[in-house]
Order: sequence, then structure tokens, then C-alpha cells
Amino acid sequence: MTDQASPALDVTVVTPTFNRARLIERALDSVRLQTRRVAEIIVVDDGSRDGTPDIARAWGERHGLPVRVVVMERNGGPAAARNRGIELARTAYVAFLDSDDEHLPDTLETLSGALDAQPSAVMSFGDATVVMPDAREPHGLFAPKIDIARAATALGGDAFLLNDACEALLAASIIPTSATCFRRDAALAVGGMPAQFRSGEDWLFFLRLTQRGRFVFTTRDVALHHRHDDNLTSPRAAEFVARQKLDGLLALQRGTLGIELSAPQQARVATMLAAQWPAWRYHLSRMGLKTYAQGLAGHAGLQSQGTLQRLLADPRALARAAAASMGLLR
Repeated sequence: MTDQASPALDVTVVTPTFNRARLIERALDSVRLQTRRVAEIIVVDDGSRDGTPDIARAWGERHGLPVRVVVMERNGGPAAARNRGIELARTAYVAFLDSDDEHLPDTLETLSGALDAQPSAVMSFGDATVVMPDAREPHGLFAPKIDIARAATALGGDAFLLNDACEALLAASIIPTSATCFRRDAALAVGGMPAQFRSGEDWLFFLRLTQRGRFVFTTRDVALHHRHDDNLTSPRAAEFVARQKLDGLLALQRGTLGIELSAPQQARVATMLAAQWPAWRYHLSRMGLKTYAQGLAGHAGLQSQGTLQRLLADPRALARAAAASMGLLR
């Protein structure tokens, strides 16, 4: 039950959305049911065609809550939508909530309180329960990917401080996006999310924030992360995600994202790149020889190589692409 007598938390919830008419109310309800009210909810619609903005506006009017619905002029992806929400917020803290996820009742009080208690921290986060059509996996996103005893310092109870946030997050996005709350001024200072990315944009944004301060976290689940037919991976999506990860690693290597890495971290990125090139080629090759050749030709990281050199660099991927074109792959 929301405490109506207490002042509203100095938090804006930013919810990017695209064609989520059947899910947006569930997400917004999870904010309405918080233990403390928030200052505002900003729903940034990224060009929906199913009436999502109208549903969000009607929800705000029905519940008498401060909901601002912003419609992007064109579909710019989740990073652009979240950046717009950060720009429009007027609070010290911003929390993300994807339109197909849910906050648990004390999420925002917990996460914003952790930032209040740690002035050196710019990010507060927790874990999430992964909800699938037929099962639930508690502590399903952060806990499996971190050794807390080595990577963090205990603050008391279930609160911890990452010893080196950049080091902990360098390999991948291990923080549930809908389980985060951060200082708005820090997000603006680093330029928000890199809008040229439509996958892995949260990973790169968190790495940017590591340049501004510490990361505090709770081991408790503070969000429900829903997996459903709309966000399951298809072969084409798998290639896209692999390519975006490759491009993110290249950007880290080139230093174009404002993320300063130590020499050992640069070496780690080089090692990850060496593994990511064949991973991307694998997914690309499964789409057939024509698409494989076009993909290699179009990637900026391979422009210095001739066509034959690109194709022969990975013989197994080339053979796989030929087999896919002949319908021999399952």
C-alpha cells in the first residue's frame, strides 16, 4: 500500500514503450503500488501503432497520478526513448522500468534510499525474478554472473558496494535495466545512453556511469523481468544482438564512448573481440550465403579487407552460409 502521507520520493520513473498496449498498464500499476509515491512517471512512446500512448494517458487520469506521455517523432530505439525521459525528468533520481516488466512494492524506496545513504554512488540496483510462461527464476539476472565475495564490499544487511564497477560490468550487461535507479545529473554528464545502439545500450550506459561514481546494490529481487513471445530471440535477432555486441566492443577499444579503460581492461576487450568476431559470423552465416556476404561487406570493421579475404577468413562460417542457402541447415 502506498504511503500517501509521506512526501513523494525524489524519483522519476522513465518507461520507454513500443506497441505495448496490452502490457503498459501492468507496468504502471507496479509503480502505483509502491510503498512511497514517486514525483512523476514519464512514458516515452517510440512510435507505437496500437494506441499505447492513449492507454497510458487514460491510466494516469483514472488513478490521478502524475503521468507524462511523450511521443517520439520517429522510432529511435530504446536508448533514444530513455534519453528523452532522462532529459525531461525534474528529479534528482531516475529509475527505469521497461513497459513489459514490473517493480516490486518497495523497489523505488529501497533503491533511492541506497543513493541517499551513499553520496559517492551514482547507481543503485538490485536483482530481478525472471518470469517465463511456465516458470519463475528468482535472482535470475545478476546473481548468476557475479562473485559477490570477490567483487563487492558488504555495507550491512543485503546492501553491497561494487569494488570496481567498470571491471565488474566490462564483459556484459549483468544489471537488470528495470532494477536500476541513478542520479540524473550523472546520466546527463555522460551523455545518457549511446543512441546508435539498439541492443546493449544499457550495458554501455552503465559503463559510462562507472566513470562518475560508485555502484551500490541489494542482493534482493526488486523487479519482475518478463520473458514472452515478443522478446524471445529469433535467428535474425541473434545476428543483430551479436553484431551490436561486436560494435560495442569495437567502440570500447577505440575509446569513442567516453569510457576510460586500464591497460588490463583494454586487454580484456581485445580478448572478447577475438571471440565475438566468430560469434557474429556464426549467426550471420545461418542466414544464407548472400546475406553473409552482404553483412561482411557492410561492416565498417572489415572495410580494410578485400571481398575474398573477408569470405575466406572463416571457412567454417562460409561453408555454413552455403549450406543455409541450400536449405541444409535445421
